[in-house]
Amino acid sequence: MLVTCPQCQFSRELPEDKIPARAQVATCPKCKHKFRFRDLPPEEAETAPVAAAPAEDVPTTEAPETPPPTPPTEDDIWERLGSIPPEQAEPQPGQASEDPFAANPERPEVDVPFERLDQFGFFPGITQTIRRAMFSPQLFFQAMPQRGLGKPLTFAVLLGQFQIFFQLLWSMTGLLGEKPEVAPGTMGFGLVMALVLAPLFLSVFLFLETAVFHFCLILFRSANKGFEGTFRVMAYSNAPLVLSFVPIAGPILAYLWGLGITVVGARHIHGASLGRVLGAFALLLVIVGGILGLMYYAAATIPPAGK
Repeated sequence: MLVTCPQCQFSRELPEDKIPARAQVATCPKCKHKFRFRDLPPEEAETAPVAAAPAEDVPTTEAPETPPPTPPTEDDIWERLGSIPPEQAEPQPGQASEDPFAANPERPEVDVPFERLDQFGFFPGITQTIRRAMFSPQLFFQAMPQRGLGKPLTFAVLLGQFQIFFQLLWSMTGLLGEKPEVAPGTMGFGLVMALVLAPLFLSVFLFLETAVFHFCLILFRSANKGFEGTFRVMAYSNAPLVLSFVPIAGPILAYLWGLGITVVGARHIHGASLGRVLGAFALLLVIVGGILGLMYYAAATIPPAGK
């Protein structure tokens, strides 16, 4: 069952067999908001039946029978799961030995809204993902489960296309201070071709950039969650590209903001120290800067063909 806090949208998939039969109320571990996560029929929400009367042969001198404790009508599911002893929380076949939410309610796994569009919807899912990555990167990456590369890649490509669209639009309309050098009739065709080819180039660039950064993290012994962890950091650090609709200042701010998210995300998704991650990131900048410098030198010194 997917339990979602209506106040902060924190969510977690909980196994049905771990939920107490009469549980109806949950306390969000993130914002501490109490809410009803399901309604039970009246007969299921009632308290347990009173114990049967003692048998006739019981001595009359026995102490008065103590009535059994009456369970509450509303059990807090998250508090109950957090207090289950290990021997009661039996793992299911193919699952981890302990449910991460039950084992540590203060640091649960939280689904990325963009990866649960069936629950959030497209626009709420992508906007909430952007907001969490930009303004709460520590919690966002620290609690992020690893469930493949496809959806993070899609997120990064969509934000990259968003940036390309507005940069081409501002360039073609002369808003950046440059007059368009193409005929007005060809602007639309060029824009369409750029957006069609963009997913391929963005995907290749993202994988190459991730490979280099992950190599740097390995050198600094800070790649505890593997390539997928690094890939997720690089993909979701594209969230600030939403600022690209602002001419000139938007892309610059998005780039610098994305660098900060990359460092914070790599630190918390891999559980590494800040010093090691900064060292790996600095090495990444040196490698990328060296490659760009060689490309610029080659373009400036090698004469064009035919001359």
